Amino acid sequence: MKRFNFSLQKVLDFREFEKKQAEAELGKAVAEETKIKDNLDTIARSYAENVRAADEAKDITGMLAAQNYFRFLNQQKEEALISLAQAQVITEEKREKMRDAMKNCKVLENLRDKKIAAWKKENFRAEESEIDDIVTSKWN
Repeated sequence: MKRFNFSLQKVLDFREFEKKQAEAELGKAVAEETKIKDNLDTIARSYAENVRAADEAKDITGMLAAQNYFRFLNQQKEEALISLAQAQVITEEKREKMRDAMKNCKVLENLRDKKIAAWKKENFRAEESEIDDIVTSKWN
């Protein structure tokens, strides 16, 4: 019985390598997006904490400092939202690249599976033919 040989195995290996790279890139993009979301959460918590402190401020300098800090937090929030939008676009591009890589691998894997099934069927027929020949030769 001859050994199975898939002629496109090198192409499949390369596509699997591309898929792993796409997975890594997608992971990095998602991590960056999560980091920005965490930064936005931190800004929101800081804003909420300082609202209470601003309400308790009795003098004008405390109120001005709180107002300036809120302006600073709003500026940081706007920058983070812009970064988040950019990160989401990049993440979606990486997801699309990942889908394409997975699709390319799946096509070759399906082709390989069909070829393996055909190879097994052919080997089974060849073995049956040999067994029939052996049995027939013993009877003659």
